[in-house]
Amino acid sequence: MANTFDGLRAEYADLWQRMRIRPERLTEVNAITNRLIALKPRYQQVASKVLVPWHIIAVLHQREASADFAGVLHNGERIIGTGKLTSLVPKDRGPFYSWEESAVDALTMPPHSLHLVPNWTVERACFEIERYNGFGYRNHHPQVRSPYLWSFSTNYECGKYVADGHFDPDANDKQCGTMPILKMLMELDSSIRLDGALDGRVPQIAAVAGLQMGAKGDPVRQLQTALASQGFQVGDIDGDFGNNTAAAVRAFQLSRSLPPTGVADQATLRALASGPRRSPVEGFKQADVLLALVNALKARAPAPGVPIGTSSSESGTDLLHVIIGALINGQTGAAVPTTPILSPIDRALGGETLVGKKTALSVVAYVVLAILKAVGVVGVATPTGQILTILITAFGALGGTAKIDRAIQAFGIIAAKPK
Repeated sequence: MANTFDGLRAEYADLWQRMRIRPERLTEVNAITNRLIALKPRYQQVASKVLVPWHIIAVLHQREASADFAGVLHNGERIIGTGKLTSLVPKDRGPFYSWEESAVDALTMPPHSLHLVPNWTVERACFEIERYNGFGYRNHHPQVRSPYLWSFSTNYECGKYVADGHFDPDANDKQCGTMPILKMLMELDSSIRLDGALDGRVPQIAAVAGLQMGAKGDPVRQLQTALASQGFQVGDIDGDFGNNTAAAVRAFQLSRSLPPTGVADQATLRALASGPRRSPVEGFKQADVLLALVNALKARAPAPGVPIGTSSSESGTDLLHVIIGALINGQTGAAVPTTPILSPIDRALGGETLVGKKTALSVVAYVVLAILKAVGVVGVATPTGQILTILITAFGALGGTAKIDRAIQAFGIIAAKPK
């Protein structure tokens, strides 16, 4: 059975509530904690780039590398500035020429993706930190609570992986777990919060209004991370304000009833800093969303009687016309190219297979179903902006982004209005 946050939340809350630092370890934990507080400015530099709280970064660094900045955050290997790649799990990361560079990579690499955690609570910290280390204890030795979290506390007795894949039931972990450190950090630094609030993690982009196409640097990286953490897909978080970032900004603006300019102005940044909000399309009937989609597609539909592409065409625009024409003009028999054009659409719309969907109408039905899932009419609800990012990603893969941008915006405006 998969380990999910919702499934483990109550257990983590109980363990945190009952945890006590072992008296014989108090002096050691106190020394570790004070050292990490002294290093806070350096951890904050990374926190400002990836929107992961500095104290989460600090406890991971302590556990992985004893807070040694020659050791990468991934696994503690001392390869900073050597030109070498990691040889332990995760292998072949790097090379890294600064600790900060390695930390950004470790925190954002899948499956960790800690930069996408929307808000941090104690329970969420327990889950993400255990997932960071791996669920080996939970999955294979459930009688042992992970020492990565609980060593030096009353929640841990003995049992340890002494090497990758090798468990010794009698070994006792000699390193302090992350949770006792985190608990003492919260006691010594009153600014640390794990109550789900933003905790100052929305970065200094609030002071950099007007970010737009062509901008580069840390403010853009922070903007991208903030958008991604709220479900607005920006592609690579690379500090480069390109088409994907502009599309995500427009999607976010539409979700907050702001003009969809694609420019991260003060109003947009203030809205972004306010945190996630429930989707305004929640409660829409399927007919409402379908009608909005059809109306938007009509804006770009080829006129009746105009050729809409052929079965041999691999042009993204022609394929788009096949799909729109099938929906609007009733031309249901047109074959759809089954070349790699469809693969990125398939990934963009959730990874469901398009194999066997050989007509334009069946592809339209598939796309509409995926959109309905994304907006919460079918399946798990996600932010309204996901409507836009799914459409933008899918149509962008077809090569038709510029041609249907106006239609996408029209659909987004319609769908973002409360019923």
